[in-house]
Amino acid sequence: MSDDVVYALFHYRVKPGMEGRFQDYQRKVLPVTETQEPYVLGYEIFQAPDGTYYQHEHYENEEAVWKHMELTADGQKDWAEATEMIQLTMVGNLTQRFRDTFLGGGGTDFRPFRKVSR
Repeated sequence: MSDDVVYALFHYRVKPGMEGRFQDYQRKVLPVTETQEPYVLGYEIFQAPDGTYYQHEHYENEEAVWKHMELTADGQKDWAEATEMIQLTMVGNLTQRFRDTFLGGGGTDFRPFRKVSR
């Protein structure tokens, strides 16, 4: 696995009354990601007992995130309208442009420090 991988970790809630829009996001983005985006290495959504969501995305590199956002832009609009971010964490070697675009409104990024790989 390359040192260029990027992980996106989202903790969010769906706004009251926006459940249908959240479903629209899933209907638009997940099939595209599954069938057309081999550079998206993982895309998982979990729901907590309190109804909030935790989403984990795993990309080959930063360029893959940009491509994903462009290809799924319509569904991303649904997600942005339907959800309220609790916490956003990005992990990887990220450019300042990326940080400004995706973390400018809040969030944290971590750069690689040490690892053990098998």
